[in-house]
Amino acid sequence: MRLIYVIVGIDPGIKTGYAILDLEGRLVASGCEKEASDERLVRLVSAVGVPVLVASDTSPPSHFVQKVAARLNVRVHAPAQSMTKLEKRLIGAQIYDVHARDSYAAAIKAYRRYQNRLRQIDSMQIRPQVREELKKMVICGQRIAERLDRNI
Repeated sequence: MRLIYVIVGIDPGIKTGYAILDLEGRLVASGCEKEASDERLVRLVSAVGVPVLVASDTSPPSHFVQKVAARLNVRVHAPAQSMTKLEKRLIGAQIYDVHARDSYAAAIKAYRRYQNRLRQIDSMQIRPQVREELKKMVICGQRIAERLDRNI
């Protein structure tokens, strides 16, 4: 099985929504869990891929989102201002469950923050495994120059 890095959007509550995007911005998994624990969410995400970022639709992010990110050992992306219902509806128009839609909108907003740099990496003539590793490094805030020197 191919290792994929993922961005995880989380909408916590009595019903916790989650959306998992690959680093191309494609939705690879989503759902809604009633009374989901952080442990359950970590297992769900880990079964799909290796998380590089957890996204929230609120500013500041909830304690639950921060806790999941800490368990996954990744950073949290939160918007400067909490996303509006309209913004989330526009981004996730094709998703009917409100919790899954809100988590998807959070993940897409996080993905868009890095989208241009990820596209630049896609245009490089390098092996796919190196490309994915570079994308992960960019999202994690690491410098990629040294890695490029070793692999081109």
